[in-house]
Amino acid sequence: MAQDRPTTRDLRDRPQRDGSAEHRESVPQDVLDALHKSVERYRHILDNVSDAVYKINPGGFFTYLNDTAMKRTGLTPETYPTCHYLDLVVSDQRELVRDRFERVMNGGANPPYELRVKARNGGSYIVEVQSKPIFENGSVVEMLGISRDITARKQAEELLVHAKAILERMVEERTAELARKSERLEEEIERRKIVAEKLRESEDRYRAIFENTGTAMLIVAEDNTISLVNNEFEKMSGYGRQEVETLKKWTDFMSDADARQVSFAQNGRQAITTNASVHLEAQAIDRFGQIRDVLATLSRIPGTKKRIVSLLDITERKHSEQTLLKREEELGAKTRELEEVNTALKVLLKRREEDRRETEEKISSNIQDLVLPHLAKLKKRMHGTREKSQINTIESILKGIISPFTQKLSSRMLNLTPKEIQVANLIRDGKTTKEIAEHLDVSKSAIDTHRHHIRKKLGLKNKRVNLTTYLHSLS
Repeated sequence: MAQDRPTTRDLRDRPQRDGSAEHRESVPQDVLDALHKSVERYRHILDNVSDAVYKINPGGFFTYLNDTAMKRTGLTPETYPTCHYLDLVVSDQRELVRDRFERVMNGGANPPYELRVKARNGGSYIVEVQSKPIFENGSVVEMLGISRDITARKQAEELLVHAKAILERMVEERTAELARKSERLEEEIERRKIVAEKLRESEDRYRAIFENTGTAMLIVAEDNTISLVNNEFEKMSGYGRQEVETLKKWTDFMSDADARQVSFAQNGRQAITTNASVHLEAQAIDRFGQIRDVLATLSRIPGTKKRIVSLLDITERKHSEQTLLKREEELGAKTRELEEVNTALKVLLKRREEDRRETEEKISSNIQDLVLPHLAKLKKRMHGTREKSQINTIESILKGIISPFTQKLSSRMLNLTPKEIQVANLIRDGKTTKEIAEHLDVSKSAIDTHRHHIRKKLGLKNKRVNLTTYLHSLS
């Protein structure tokens, strides 16, 4: 906005355009100096803002870029006046930008919208653009635009969406796992209730249930001495009941750390004040030294100081968890290895592209420095019209080969024939049909046919678009 203010030179020149010397001298020098300082101050502000500020004339060329805009695009005060705004936009968004530009040139304003533009390093980045017209005497003379780099913000949003999806999936998996565990826990609690009821009803029925349950179970005193074990415990531990009942504590089958964990769980405030069950994972050691992972459940028997302990063997589940963890680590290592290979491939592709460009530059330089000068000498020695025409054709083809426009046209429109590319190059240079026919030593009707095919392949058939102008826009 600061660039729309009048400069000191504008104020000095304005009276001369009005043709009045008296008006020119009516503006005091100190006022002009103050205005000049004000303009410079606003220019300094624009050059130091973090947003890119620019102006574009009706032809689509830049008339002003602040320092931020020049740093992003790589343009300079000498080069940006010849740069068309579409040259900085990625190809798939040019129609959108052209539509927004025409809206501003018709006097409208564009609300903020997102756009991907080319960066000076050959890549691209995302900006948020806002533009509006600049009027002078009621007519739109320029477009003022402000763009803000939002690449980091967009990347952060994508990361947040990705993280949210991962978190939701983890929550769903954890919820399902907790539901399964809760279901198993509820089943276990229900089974314990049944056992307690049977104990109160009959010692015989209690012992039958105790002996025939599929889980290793013990009844232990307050000091953890084993009072009673079932058959499953004998199978798990390898000890007979006569070897453990009243002789051993059930914590003797655990490591010192697990025994302390059991003691803490049994003597905790909640365990003392309530009859709630306690669940904990531990490692049990049988008489053969084999270690088993178990899920221990301790429940106080109502009306007594004894507890009933059940030991569920979860060794296979633990092994499965460890195997899964190991596989995840291996997968992570393979993923990192693939990333390194991918990085190496990118380096090789980049080097190959650099070699290709170097080869093209050498070919172009050799044609320019070694071949074309000899053709020029040969053309001077030729006196026949046909021979000169053939030399001109060869020279035109060689210049077309090294022309950047021809290379761009070839890469964009791969279905154009070499002859059509040659004709397109001559049309872009402003040659008429007659001049092209004489230059290529063919008939005018042949050139007209080539023109028809070029317009068709460029998508200009039945469109009121000047072919020369369109080919210039591809440069």
